[in-house]
Amino acid sequence: MTLVLMTLLACTDNQRSKAFGGTMEIRVPCDQVVFDVTWKGEDFWYATQPAGQGWNPSTKTFREYSSYGVIEGQVNMVESRCGS
Repeated sequence: MTLVLMTLLACTDNQRSKAFGGTMEIRVPCDQVVFDVTWKGEDFWYATQPAGQGWNPSTKTFREYSSYGVIEGQVNMVESRCGS
């Protein structure tokens, strides 16, 4: 039990979300729109572009689908406007 607890505490949010399921939240730099995400090993990469006029920030949710349905992670990408 102690070994399991120490393993979970030593993991980063990326590792926990990918390996054990769960939710991770990322605050995207202001006035940037997320358009692509991927995992490379244990690292979570996301691509952004500058927001256009009339853009409204949103929270984008990316979910892992497991064919076994046992361990499924979720990443919430929170966009925002600068100065708000």
